[in-house]
Amino acid sequence: MSTPVDSDSTYEGVPAYDFDNRTPGPVLSHQQHWDRMAASHNGFRSTVASGFWVVTDGPAIQQALQDWRTFSNTSVTALNPDPEFLWIPEMLDPPVHTKWRRLLGADFSPKTAASSEAEIRQLAAELIDELSGRGSADVLDEFTRRFPTKVIMRLLGLPEEDLDTFLGWVHEILHLTYEQDPQGSRQLSAIAEVSAYFEEQIAARRENPRDDLISRAMNWSIDGEQISHRDLHALCLLLFQAGFDTVPITLGWTFYHFATHTEQRREIVADPSLIGTAVEEILRVYSPVIPARKAVRDTEVGGCPIKSGEMVMLPLSVTNRDPERYDNPLEVDLHRTSTDHVAFGSGPHRCLGSHLARLELNVAVQEWHKRIPDYRLAPGQDLQETGNMYGLTSLRLEW
Repeated sequence: MSTPVDSDSTYEGVPAYDFDNRTPGPVLSHQQHWDRMAASHNGFRSTVASGFWVVTDGPAIQQALQDWRTFSNTSVTALNPDPEFLWIPEMLDPPVHTKWRRLLGADFSPKTAASSEAEIRQLAAELIDELSGRGSADVLDEFTRRFPTKVIMRLLGLPEEDLDTFLGWVHEILHLTYEQDPQGSRQLSAIAEVSAYFEEQIAARRENPRDDLISRAMNWSIDGEQISHRDLHALCLLLFQAGFDTVPITLGWTFYHFATHTEQRREIVADPSLIGTAVEEILRVYSPVIPARKAVRDTEVGGCPIKSGEMVMLPLSVTNRDPERYDNPLEVDLHRTSTDHVAFGSGPHRCLGSHLARLELNVAVQEWHKRIPDYRLAPGQDLQETGNMYGLTSLRLEW
């Protein structure tokens, strides 16, 4: 995943590594990599492709995420400073970004999330009931990816028979290594297919509006002007990529954690009130998201002399596992009193869907442990995790 170019390799006085964040590895290898890097220095230069900076100082990462005037969201992929696609509102900066968040706020508010709890709980229960009598399953394929994806598809009014197609697109867009897709052609091909799909969905709603987020967004306006077809389409692309991966990944880590920490699993079964803290701790310890930003002026962060136009990677895992910030930072503590992690980001681009994500995670963990309280890792697995977004590739459990 990351090897020094040589023992003394530097770039402008900063350590330089042949680091490709998209490379997969053994279970927990990415989290452990960031622990080692954060203990060694405050930042380094990746020499992969055209190169980019990586900050490995926890407070500096949070500072950079909050400083949108220096670190722009016009690109959020370290290997692609000039993307050919647009995700709204993620790839916008304030004040335009702020206006879009206000429009989306009603659909992703705590109140709206709470109003959908009964439906979400029923969906989780139905999926788990289909599995409970079978004695084993790859829970990623058969639950953690399907449950939250169906929730978002319902919000957008998308046909659930397209679920498997969506999951394939997510893999191509978010989980290919540099070696698998060095020019980004597979990723762009999948994005093009998603783009064409949403063109069809938007056209269908112009003919027959429905009670879904896409239809409601057609009537939104900013500064007195109705949002354009281009911007509506870019919003759909953002909702696709944001909604179909983070929660499935975190649920995968949740089941992995409790399958390998029997006493803690017994604790949450005996006292379900601990599940809320458990979810927050798993979000913190297993943080899967690694944001990137584009510098718009020369600056220095984490000892990295960053020039305008260069990309900077800001791994949330470093902040969330920082020993200066937390006691026993690498451990899930079901009784930890502070939940001030940055697993949903920090600053103006903090995840707008965090309320819905938390609800999905809590409901899934509650309903699963009501029905399948005792489970274990199936033997003989070579557990691997993806790069880019750190999620397990498979996870077979037995009960």
